[in-house]
Amino acid sequence: MAEAKRGTGWGWLTILALGIGFLYLTGSIFVPFLIAFLLAYAFDPVVVALERRGIRRGLAIWFVIVVISAALVLFLLVVIPIIQEETTRALVQLPGYLEHIRTDLLPALERRFGINIPKTYEEILPRLREEAPNIFRPATAILFSLFSNTAYLLTVIANLIVIPFAFYYFLRDFEALKRQAGEYIPPRHRAEVYKWLTELDQSLSGFIRGQLLVIFFLAIFYGVGLTLIGVDLAFVLGIIAAFGEIVPYVGFIVGLSLSVLVSFLQFQDVLHPFYVVLLFAAVQSVQGLVVAPLVMGQQVGLHPLVVIAAVYIAGDLFGFIGVLLAVPGAAVVVVLLKALAERYRRSTLYRT
Repeated sequence: MAEAKRGTGWGWLTILALGIGFLYLTGSIFVPFLIAFLLAYAFDPVVVALERRGIRRGLAIWFVIVVISAALVLFLLVVIPIIQEETTRALVQLPGYLEHIRTDLLPALERRFGINIPKTYEEILPRLREEAPNIFRPATAILFSLFSNTAYLLTVIANLIVIPFAFYYFLRDFEALKRQAGEYIPPRHRAEVYKWLTELDQSLSGFIRGQLLVIFFLAIFYGVGLTLIGVDLAFVLGIIAAFGEIVPYVGFIVGLSLSVLVSFLQFQDVLHPFYVVLLFAAVQSVQGLVVAPLVMGQQVGLHPLVVIAAVYIAGDLFGFIGVLLAVPGAAVVVVLLKALAERYRRSTLYRT
């Protein structure tokens, strides 16, 4: 009996290893379906709630799709004119920024670090000719790779087409998929598996919907706050900082750095960059203490080091898409590890 149990355990480990290897080898194909599945998982409770109100599932799904599409269109109609206006105003003031850099900032850096920084066209041109091959070689390589790799471009286009269709069909059949998956779980293990699936569902419940709402609130808070401070490109910077929050900590760091730089160049003092730092600190506090708990409910609750490691590993394996899916993927792995640890503590190997 013990040998049979050990054989079963090794069999499950083998299946898990083969599954991970398959996902790694087929990542470019699998990732768009995974994104569509996660979106279906996020919005299935909304469809179920509409069904309970007497709306047929097909109509409920189309209602959700129309609402999502309308929200995206409204967002673009509102945001694009603001971005266009801010960009135009910033371009008008760009010569003043450059002059401030040339006459004030660069001499201060020279005095501070004891280096010679070219500031005039006559000084920059010879240096640019000398360094041009090294400067443009990476960009040239990227462009050449992008336009020469037709398969890559076709893959990107295919992903943009596949995700909406897969999202619809996953959402349509989501309840049936859950029932069918449950039938493949051996009856003697169903109670334990359902327990861990429930914990996983509680950990991920509302994560995607909540993340989108958090991004929306951050964009508004950052945009309005930077506008009140008087910083140019306020909503552009706010959107960059908000959407950067898809990758943990990146949005805050990049948004704060760009906002401080723009405010310093615009006002040429220390007070306004200090206001920007206070704004970002206040928004992060409100987001962490109020917004995220309210809109995301039971959050994933991962340690920051686990999040950083997950982002690094997923980005290395699956690229940018892996970075986006790192946090929910890490939550799944943590729940699986907890289940394995609990089974190990109940095993004869641990007790003897």
